[in-house]
Amino acid sequence: MGFRTALSRTLVLTVLAVLVGGVAALLWATMSVLPSWTVMADGHAEIADAARTQVFSANFWYAILGVAGGLAIGIAAWVRLRSVGWPVAVITAALAVIGALTCWWLGEIFGPGPFAERLAAAEPGQQVPIALLLTAPSALAVWVFAAVAVPLFAASLGPEVARPEPEAVDARVASDA
Repeated sequence: MGFRTALSRTLVLTVLAVLVGGVAALLWATMSVLPSWTVMADGHAEIADAARTQVFSANFWYAILGVAGGLAIGIAAWVRLRSVGWPVAVITAALAVIGALTCWWLGEIFGPGPFAERLAAAEPGQQVPIALLLTAPSALAVWVFAAVAVPLFAASLGPEVARPEPEAVDARVASDA
């Protein structure tokens, strides 16, 4: 595969990574269970102890979607770029980072919005859900690990690529001279 072909396929895969990140962001915003603060009559807000445990939900769903999104990016990269050789793992990692950052950025936009503004505008008795935030940035690594696992396992478990025997290469070089 030539450099131009690999570059064009990588650009197409970059668009795919952004799309995977966008779909994952929609799912992340939909599936995350965000706890709510209740605005009291005197203006302060309270949250139930049981609801505090739901804060982890956003990180959990981001990581779960990272496994699925990373695998999708990894499979697509392996199918399109396997003939590139070892750089496919590096390219796949970069694509996974693009997908993960897209999901993070769009997910926070698709979420309920800035918490402080919504809390300030809330009336007494109103429930105000927290903002959709990724509080464990290490979850980005899940995307990369899942994506890179595909080409690494596929390359190590796939069939061996036949290489010409050294004597045959020397004979061809001598006959061309």
